[in-house]
Amino acid sequence: MHLNIGFTEQILIKEMATWMDGGSITLYCENIHGQEFVIHFVQNVQWDILKFEKLPGRIYLDGNLIPQRSELEKKLIQGLCNCKFVKASDLDSRILKEQMDYLKSEQYILDPKRIQIIKRS
Repeated sequence: MHLNIGFTEQILIKEMATWMDGGSITLYCENIHGQEFVIHFVQNVQWDILKFEKLPGRIYLDGNLIPQRSELEKKLIQGLCNCKFVKASDLDSRILKEQMDYLKSEQYILDPKRIQIIKRS
């Protein structure tokens, strides 16, 4: 999965979308080779989810869940710490920094224990 994409090279964030679900963000990215990819950070506020929903507090790359503390995740984080925005506000930069701080924290490892799969009523 995405082994051919260079994440440790300069990542260019072409667009950043923020969602009204408690903190999810989606980054539409490209690297210096013109390879495009989408990184989605799922909110880490609401821990009760339906079975088909994306896991809170986790990273998805082009719709695929990235394993915590995997080599791929480390490369993504490293690349995003050195990324450039095509056009961004100070708020966009702060939102991404907060997400990077969370991913590097111990809480990021502990939070998956809080996830509760609920059934539709």
